[in-house]
Amino acid sequence: MVDRLYSIGEVSKLMNISIKALRHYDKIDLFKPTYIDPNTNYRYYDDSQLYLLDLIKSFKYIGIPLKEMKKVQELKADDLLVFLTEQEKFVKQKIDNLLQIEQTIASAKKGLQRIKEYPALEEVFFSDEEETQIIQTKADGINPTNILTASFQKLKRMTASTEGFRYNDYGAIFAYRPYTDIEEVSYKYLYTPVLTKKDTLELSQDTEIATIPQGKYLCIAFNSLTEQDYFTNLKRLLDYAEAHQLTVISDIFESLVNLHYSSNREKGVLLEMRMRVAE
Repeated sequence: MVDRLYSIGEVSKLMNISIKALRHYDKIDLFKPTYIDPNTNYRYYDDSQLYLLDLIKSFKYIGIPLKEMKKVQELKADDLLVFLTEQEKFVKQKIDNLLQIEQTIASAKKGLQRIKEYPALEEVFFSDEEETQIIQTKADGINPTNILTASFQKLKRMTASTEGFRYNDYGAIFAYRPYTDIEEVSYKYLYTPVLTKKDTLELSQDTEIATIPQGKYLCIAFNSLTEQDYFTNLKRLLDYAEAHQLTVISDIFESLVNLHYSSNREKGVLLEMRMRVAE
């Protein structure tokens, strides 16, 4: 029985593959025509070849590069099983990476929504917070009067890939107690939120994973342009808790908050302080 020959146009329509792709497959010796008319140079394919195109499309679907497909086509069943197992691992890793990207985007959206919902600056407000996983490192003598961007360099190196989406970029933790002067404030830890599992994979020796607990928080957000701004708003937060006889059950968590991400606008940063109170 003689197999029917198909022109390149017929194969294109039948197998839903462009003529350009078929010509390229011929050029790279991946899928060659059975016969080329010496007079017209037209390509023809026989019926028994077409299953190879299904295989090529399947390989392409699972992410195998064209340059590897010819080798894969020649594998025996056992070797093909090993190859597909490795490909499966690769696909699972890609899925994991995409899920982490999705998590990062969700965190950025949540941060932007929080910024939109801020009450007036320098006013104390309540906020119900979810548990937040953080990476922290001991502050070693750092306080509000001497903290610099460089103080967070150790944390920045660990979270470089998600840097641009950290709406509450970096923060500090200090004890809840009465303060009479800014010089009394001494940071215990510097921290940054965990956005993806990748952030936690290579912790340096002097960093650790911790959590900011879920609960009801007393908060204040303000522009901290001077040390006086800082201390005035810290006192406003502490005085509110005392005046309303609130029981504070955590340290004070301080964080820098980016107001926007556009490079065409002046940089806007707020300072937010919050502390958990008994419900």
